[in-house]
Amino acid sequence: MSDMQAEGFDWDKLRVFRAVAQSGSMSAAALRLGGSVPTISRRMSDLETDLNTRLFHRSTRGIELTDAGRTLLRHTDVMADVVEAVQIDVADKGSTETGLVRLEADEAVLAFWIVPRLAGFLKAHPDIDLRAFAWSPPAPDQANLADVNITLERPVQSDLITRRLGKIHYAIYASPLHPAAAGGLSPLASIYSTRCLFHRPHADLIAAALQPSDPLRQFCERSPVTNSLAAALAECRAGGSLCAMPTIVETTCTDVQRICLLPEVRADIWLSFPERTRRLARGTAVLDWVRAQFDADAHPCFRQSPVQAIRTDSGSQLRRQA
Repeated sequence: MSDMQAEGFDWDKLRVFRAVAQSGSMSAAALRLGGSVPTISRRMSDLETDLNTRLFHRSTRGIELTDAGRTLLRHTDVMADVVEAVQIDVADKGSTETGLVRLEADEAVLAFWIVPRLAGFLKAHPDIDLRAFAWSPPAPDQANLADVNITLERPVQSDLITRRLGKIHYAIYASPLHPAAAGGLSPLASIYSTRCLFHRPHADLIAAALQPSDPLRQFCERSPVTNSLAAALAECRAGGSLCAMPTIVETTCTDVQRICLLPEVRADIWLSFPERTRRLARGTAVLDWVRAQFDADAHPCFRQSPVQAIRTDSGSQLRRQA
């Protein structure tokens, strides 16, 4: 694009395009930008005309980026980072711990570990607007909007900086009302005929960690699975079934009892973030806090060995039952 072409180009169309690409539909982009669907659609048609290429495949289910659209999205992401860098360098807004930080985490990690500790962070950093959301895998053509991610799957996006935080371990739990609770630490084999609820995606992680011939994997594959952590925990608390959950559940849920550890099942916890996050003072503050929450010396439940993680964590019910 020549200087003359650049001067006549409507750069705001790229902002609208990025919103459409990230949200996955014209209507969602309209809500995000505060415009109307016809206006958004018209601007995207104009952009396709300006660039002489098709950017979207449109359907009743939303939009899907073409190859040209994916290429343009990569460029607009770079442009967004440049704009943010300009704001930091020129306005010097990045030197203060103020503003919004979006954190996305695995639902169980979020509910059992992150959220119960948020109050301390917010008290120490009252000007940082830290918002926590349950993480879900982004669609192939959808950009990740989070500033900080904590996941049990290693991110594959090349633009994310990735670090391993520690290990998460699993056990089977019951309410004191459940017959299995009376036996304390029951042998794992004794529960295979009992109803046990598994929460996805943890059910997939448990199954993937075991051989197809392993009785525990077979038990997992024939057991009911829910995508609702709240539903799984509620059924367990009511005594309706056993429930396989991460051992960090015991730090906040004192009304469930460990029946048996799943010693062969563990998953890596991954921290990932875009470069822009660590360029901001507020981003660095959140990253430092997250790392501290998963420090294995301070919180042994994240150590490599499940036995070591259980027996040395004085804040865990597992220690009382070991």
